[in-house]
Amino acid sequence: MIKSIWLVNKYAMPPQYESRLRTIKFAHYLQEMGYKVTVFDSSVMHNMDLDLIGDNHKYIERQYEDLNFVHIKTCKYQKTAGISRIWSEIQFHYRLVKFAKKFEKPDLVVATTFPLFSNPILNYCHRNGIKYITEILDWWPDDFVDFGLVSAKNPVMKYLFWRAKKNYVESDATVFSIEGRIEYMKDKKWDKDQGGPVDLSKMYYINNGVDLNDFDTWVNQYSIDDPDLKSDKKRIIYLGSVRLANNVGQFIKAAELLKDREDVIFLIYGNGEDREPLIQYCKEHGLKNVKFKDKWIEPKYVPFVLSQSYLNVLNYTKGFGKYGISSSKMFQYMAAGKPIVCNVDIMYSAIVKHNIGVCHDMESDEAYADAIKTIIDLPESEYDAMCIRAREAAKEYDYPYLTKQMAEVIEKL
Repeated sequence: MIKSIWLVNKYAMPPQYESRLRTIKFAHYLQEMGYKVTVFDSSVMHNMDLDLIGDNHKYIERQYEDLNFVHIKTCKYQKTAGISRIWSEIQFHYRLVKFAKKFEKPDLVVATTFPLFSNPILNYCHRNGIKYITEILDWWPDDFVDFGLVSAKNPVMKYLFWRAKKNYVESDATVFSIEGRIEYMKDKKWDKDQGGPVDLSKMYYINNGVDLNDFDTWVNQYSIDDPDLKSDKKRIIYLGSVRLANNVGQFIKAAELLKDREDVIFLIYGNGEDREPLIQYCKEHGLKNVKFKDKWIEPKYVPFVLSQSYLNVLNYTKGFGKYGISSSKMFQYMAAGKPIVCNVDIMYSAIVKHNIGVCHDMESDEAYADAIKTIIDLPESEYDAMCIRAREAAKEYDYPYLTKQMAEVIEKL
């Protein structure tokens, strides 16, 4: 019987910093179900200039309320795809294995990680009779190909795909937060029906979600004194990274087409390589209806911000959602009970499924602006009904419910 679990996610964070809730919520609710859970993460907080280890320690143990963390020392990095980040990945995985013997051996490891040149954690589990679940939250390394950065024929890419396939085969199970896992494997011809080595029966789907109890508690307890969130204008909010994959530039150009609408304001919360160039674009084009807000919001304030929106947006580069998406913010948008506009077509779209907004490939800035107008110009009764559907849809992705699904996978092992 599995009792002790390690949740290994280099990018997990303590609750006061964490906006990608999946790992810490699984930890919390698995413990409520009787499992002993430890979270292993990097000491460096992703997208933040913060290292939790300020001395020469190689790891530190910390307790955050009911959550047990082990922070592994890694180097800082600035660029999303730079050499320093690659080195940070290598440091994390090898150092974790190096120090693993200092902790009680688990019955199971759930690793939210992608092996670069090897997978030392999987090898460690095999040597010690520990069950291993791979958790996949995005289609890395496919993103490099999908965004036109690298050819699929590039030798490095071929190796990374081989490594990914090997990881699926050697794991006891794989849990995807993206629904189109079967289509993905079949498109790659990796499944056994097409002569490949991947057993599709070991592929499971558990989406990201939102903790409705936290959301509803925080929205009433933590507010931000910001005139833009209290004005009479209809607020169109984007929350998240501001970089290539998010294509925030198209959102801004759609806003530019609506600059004469005095009843609408566009608010952007988040940081990334594209933030400063886009701020400059807004200045050069005199876009007073677009405002860049905080680079980062403490998670407890996010519910309030989203509750003040009229419409929330998901923004991606075309092709990003071809097998589905697992965006944490989408479920926070739902919890806020507000409609959603997404500028790309998404397989298994929750937006389409629940009729809570607009989601399709918007080939032009005009199409994007029209999609926004479709929502903000709805009759009040139709808009209110869409808001109710959004909130109801969030219940399907509440973390206590999702954790029960994870526990079912665990018990099958």
